[in-house]
Amino acid sequence: MTQAVILPAAMLMAMLAPAMAQTSSPGTAPTPPAASSPAVTAPASPSAPSSAAPEAGSTTGSTAGTTLGSTARILTVDVLEDMEFVGTDGKEIGDIEGVVENNTDKKQFVVIERGGFLGFGAKTITLPLENVAVQDEKITLRNMDVAQLDGLAEFKNDNNAFRDLDDTQQINLTQQ
Repeated sequence: MTQAVILPAAMLMAMLAPAMAQTSSPGTAPTPPAASSPAVTAPASPSAPSSAAPEAGSTTGSTAGTTLGSTARILTVDVLEDMEFVGTDGKEIGDIEGVVENNTDKKQFVVIERGGFLGFGAKTITLPLENVAVQDEKITLRNMDVAQLDGLAEFKNDNNAFRDLDDTQQINLTQQ
């Protein structure tokens, strides 16, 4: 009986210890990052320009985002293209082909190729950046499920409403 209580209590304490170590006392101020730290202050709004940008290809910039508990991560398009695109179950659900920007409102979208076999019959779709996040060095689907992803219309840029971002362009993604 005692072991049945002690084991879950020990596991709970082990899980809470890192969270407790990160909270500061009410009378202490948080320590600012060192000058040599690769952390970069990201803008509160994903569309606002960043005043301090990391080196091209950097994937380590992070800071508090607009929602409690989330952080922003600055990536270049080429780094994003090399990452796996997975669902909440961790299974790959498509290939990232690039990032496009709407010429009218400057909203950015990830271009995804999904389905098909050996590149034949694949469907190209776009997702707003807020529908993807970085998690464990992979890009995950966010705020929607795979069924909704499959229901999206195929991406066509016949009227040139979008421009392709080049590989060195930096984008901000939510990090989970």
